[in-house]
Amino acid sequence: MQSIISKKAVLFDLDGVLLNSRPNMERAWKDVRDRLGITVDFEDYFKNIGRPFSDILEILGLQDQADNIESIYSQSSKDNFHLATFYPSVEESLKKIEDHGIKLGIVTSKDQERTDIVLKRLPVKFSSVQTPNPCFRGKPAPDHLLAAMADLNVDPKDSLFVGDAEVDAMAALRAGVDYCHANWGYGETKLDHVIFLNDIQSLLVFLEIKKDH
Repeated sequence: MQSIISKKAVLFDLDGVLLNSRPNMERAWKDVRDRLGITVDFEDYFKNIGRPFSDILEILGLQDQADNIESIYSQSSKDNFHLATFYPSVEESLKKIEDHGIKLGIVTSKDQERTDIVLKRLPVKFSSVQTPNPCFRGKPAPDHLLAAMADLNVDPKDSLFVGDAEVDAMAALRAGVDYCHANWGYGETKLDHVIFLNDIQSLLVFLEIKKDH
């Protein structure tokens, strides 16, 4: 696979890339089902992960209950945050990338409050954090990626996005950004010109950062 050195910024999706939040999500969706009598299975919800929450609810035909669902889901997620854990080597790999002089950013469909809870636990600075914004379209639209690059003052050719879902790959393609797919994450992509990573340390290889740097 080709090298992707000389990048000035690396943007990351959060769930399924840096954070294994599936157990947390499953608990939150169970609470939604129990409290509102919703019959939609977790797997039907989960296969749409990566899209904005409101878009998922619309796909599932639950938009009429969106406010109640989002309130219950968000509170349960925060109450059970201990069920979400970072993937192996995430902290040290991010630190190596930062120490190499590469800017870091987050582009996620997780809301700002819960995103902040996660990022406070990481030992690096994310110079741009893009969460759902009513002024922007959600993934697979490229809007949040373009906003992150504007924040970081970098061009698409100097940027890289790491995601784990088809909507991530599509957003990267539309933004003109090189894309790495996290094979340890939640989804797949069939798009061409994708770099597949088996673990986050593989990213250091492509960025030509020594693991013992």
